[in-house]
Amino acid sequence: MLVSFSVQNYRSFSEIQTISMVASVGAKRKKEFSFCSENSFAPYILRAACIFGPNGVGKSTMVNAFDFFRYFVISSAKDRQEGENIEVASFKFDKKWRGHPSEFEAIFIHRGALYQYGFAVDTERVFGEWLFSKPNESGTKCRRLYQREYDSMTETYNWYFNRKNLKGEKELWKRSTRDNALFLSTAIQLKSKALKNVFDWIQRHLRVIRSPDRLSPTFTIRQIVEAGRKNEVLNFMRAVDIKIKSLEIEETNFRTALGGNFENFQKKNRNQLNKDLQEAQNDRVKSFHEGKDGELVGLNFREESDGIKVIFSLSALWLDVLENGYTLIIDELHNSLHPLALKFLVGLFHDPNYNTGNAQLIFTSHETSVMAKGFMHQDQVWFLELGQAENSLLFPLSDYKVRDVSAFQKAYLDGRFGAVPNLIGIVDG
Repeated sequence: MLVSFSVQNYRSFSEIQTISMVASVGAKRKKEFSFCSENSFAPYILRAACIFGPNGVGKSTMVNAFDFFRYFVISSAKDRQEGENIEVASFKFDKKWRGHPSEFEAIFIHRGALYQYGFAVDTERVFGEWLFSKPNESGTKCRRLYQREYDSMTETYNWYFNRKNLKGEKELWKRSTRDNALFLSTAIQLKSKALKNVFDWIQRHLRVIRSPDRLSPTFTIRQIVEAGRKNEVLNFMRAVDIKIKSLEIEETNFRTALGGNFENFQKKNRNQLNKDLQEAQNDRVKSFHEGKDGELVGLNFREESDGIKVIFSLSALWLDVLENGYTLIIDELHNSLHPLALKFLVGLFHDPNYNTGNAQLIFTSHETSVMAKGFMHQDQVWFLELGQAENSLLFPLSDYKVRDVSAFQKAYLDGRFGAVPNLIGIVDG
């Protein structure tokens, strides 16, 4: 479970910005907003959080920061060679930050223990990497397990290892770690058991979706075909008032799904290839609706609305996240969704009867209906806006004296809390 995530000097972010999932006293009182972590450092953790703000203030960048953090941990040791550039960008509107390392850090609880892991990188190398942990045992303190810092004067790394609490072939892992790779990633590639819990949470329990519009239906298709979850997917879609009676999935191989001409697909850029693959997967799905006389009418999934496609693609993913207690980060969750469908999806995380694994959801949105009628606690609401230097600033609703979330929806849209578009320039010319 995620406790907090911080980012500094990455794209539109300059100074360090942190989103916290720690519940305050008020959120602790209601089980729909938080759950007990059984860890003394952060006893109660929020089930969901939403980030609001106008276009161009950094909402997608925050999701991208999560995505880069996860991707770099998983792939830095295996997917690049010595000297290959790292795909990271610093804040460019202030020379203080331009060209300096970007920094990412997550604090999370996994299998009872709390971990604080982070790293700093530029396009050429890792400048710093650190890992602290606190076991969930009475009398234990936070321990520094390892730390790595680049000394630009000597062009070498300074290393620290906790010999007592970090077991394994540390010297081998250190020698094998390239400048443009993480020690954590390298150690895992070399079969480290001591760091497996940390890597496992980042790889398996942290899920990031840049936008539901880009989400492929592949996972849902596989869950239906391989795990026999057709009825669960249908029930999920019907709960959002999508009146589909049945689904059929055509069995096909990869080459057939691409129209048999794999060589042409290889020549396309990644965005076009992903789009074509998604369309190819949609062709495998056939939905059935009830006609006027009660007969079942089949539709190719291309003929369905964008909203139905999004719900279908999200359905198995949502069930999987809720069952396994994952942390899901998703950009623009409101896209192609009715406000009631959005509230339904978020509400499943709030419901302990469905969210049995204490899963978490962090999403960005423009849709303010989730603020109404006490649906969310003020701890769960965050705003993003641009500072004077064009830098993204993240702040929680709890910074303001507000009785409850339902009391401020109109005030937010009126601009009382910032984080709304400024239309004066358009109106006044």
